Amino acid sequence: MTTFQDRERAFEAKYAHDEELRFRLIARRDKLFAHAAVEQLGLLEPAAGGLVASVLAVRDGPGHDGRVIEHMAGVYAKHGRADAAAKLYASLEACSEQAQAQLLEHPDTV
Repeated sequence: MTTFQDRERAFEAKYAHDEELRFRLIARRDKLFAHAAVEQLGLLEPAAGGLVASVLAVRDGPGHDGRVIEHMAGVYAKHGRADAAAKLYASLEACSEQAQAQLLEHPDTV
């Protein structure tokens, strides 16, 4: 019985670790994505900080990427840029790769 309990605890610890890593990866990716948009739109403070905060406030869970893209498409539209969703998804994917590399390099930072 002890072996089974040890395996169960190990599985739960791995799951918790994987979920924390996934959360940190998504948070970093979203932050990079928002900062890229700030640069592209030429926003200054406090609008830049507000945009980053609004992207980080998008609810996590199923459909998160779509909600982030939808939110960002609305921001671009307000600034007179109708960037295609495919272009935004490509940018989000590039930010995801960058976030993953950064987390591998510096795992203790968000």
